[in-house]
Amino acid sequence: MESIRRFLSRRKANNLKSSVKPSVPTIVAADGVPATAKQTISTSITSIPSPPTPPTDPNIAIIGGGLGGIVLAIGLLRRNIPVHIYESAPSFGEIGAGVTIGVNAVTALNLISPDLLSAFNTHTTHNESNPSSFLAFRKATRNGNGDNELVFDLKSDESAPNWTKSPTRMAVHRARFLDEIAKLVPEGGVTFGKTLRELAEDADGVKLAFSDGTEKKYSLVIGCDGVHSVTRKYVHGDGPGPAFSGEYAYRALVPAKVFQHAMGYEQAMNGTLYIGNGGTVITYPVEHGRSINMVAIRTRPGSTWPHKAWLVPSTHEELLADFEGYDQRLLDLLGRFGTRDKWAIFHYTHEMEYYKGRVCLLGDSAHATTPHLGNGAGQVMEDAYVLSGLLGTHLPKTEEDIEKVYKAYDAVRRPRSQQLVRYSHVTGMTYSMQEPGVEGDFEKMRKVLGERLRWLLETDLEGHLAEAVALLESKVD
Repeated sequence: MESIRRFLSRRKANNLKSSVKPSVPTIVAADGVPATAKQTISTSITSIPSPPTPPTDPNIAIIGGGLGGIVLAIGLLRRNIPVHIYESAPSFGEIGAGVTIGVNAVTALNLISPDLLSAFNTHTTHNESNPSSFLAFRKATRNGNGDNELVFDLKSDESAPNWTKSPTRMAVHRARFLDEIAKLVPEGGVTFGKTLRELAEDADGVKLAFSDGTEKKYSLVIGCDGVHSVTRKYVHGDGPGPAFSGEYAYRALVPAKVFQHAMGYEQAMNGTLYIGNGGTVITYPVEHGRSINMVAIRTRPGSTWPHKAWLVPSTHEELLADFEGYDQRLLDLLGRFGTRDKWAIFHYTHEMEYYKGRVCLLGDSAHATTPHLGNGAGQVMEDAYVLSGLLGTHLPKTEEDIEKVYKAYDAVRRPRSQQLVRYSHVTGMTYSMQEPGVEGDFEKMRKVLGERLRWLLETDLEGHLAEAVALLESKVD
């Protein structure tokens, strides 16, 4: 354990800017305080040159160049561990406009690399007039005064609840943030247009066979290839994978001035969840307040997804039918600026290990989740912190070493990430007033939501890594 104590001591000294402990979200009045959170968006890269010959042993391949793949790569490179990313798309890219980043995710980013925190701060957006609020909950229907009644507000005890000096709720534009952190990947660190077809493992490593007919071999492979992961099928077999959650979403990105004209400044510039029977609409500012991300989610517990594709075309009439009786202003904005498609939401709950042999899973490939606690990306960052920390202090040389590292990672990350998947799923039912025993009781609703957020945000990430290293060293020694 002495090695990890020295490791964590150095990291705290180098990275932490204050000792302020993340606060626990509590339920208080909805009054906000004025604040701004605008910064200039810097120019993003679009491609990285083709790589040289793969690095010498031990070498690591990352499958997938999304947020998880890049963050993990940066964590490993920072520890001088050779790594190469393979991405199926022709360039870096993300689906969806906005992603919520919690205190735990921001902490993980900085622990992995202060450069990641700097990239995040370049593009982060938060509530403008209510910075201590995690989310304001309003009725999706209008009252006699034409307003969406505020039913409660999840808030932090402080306007700056953690050492990052960031507000409780933060969001970034996915593509902007991805482009920014991609700048941290050195030239030759990624190959685009490489779709993994299959994996084969022997005593010398893992052979990767790509759809273009090429093959590569690596000591370790880490699958960051998302909900439709090829690496997951290798690790978990052909059994049941991610399942339809009973929810699908409509998306829109609305100019802030247009949204503000329709809904008012307070609702435009602060994260808001509009509660209705069977569905919700969530809105929050992105791109430094220039745009409002809107996601309308229809919740049908026990339903199936009849389409082969997870993203299918939709019509405005379908939207109106799914959200009948909701505030017409919201539906008009969704209709006018929407993507004209429906997005099936899948999740992956299971008890299987996150690794097999030399191959390990990270992020959605291991624990795809619904978006209701705003922490799918957060769990990716936590994964990357623990795994890069383990590999950085105990870089494996043999098959036995690899299993010990992966096993320690799995022991720490699987219980927490799978609990998040379960909590997020039931929270979707809470939001749509369908959680058994809660339904439309707002007092019970804010109580259970507060408990889940406390569990999620009040966490000791350095303690998680120390626990994983202790498990590893107990087997090594």
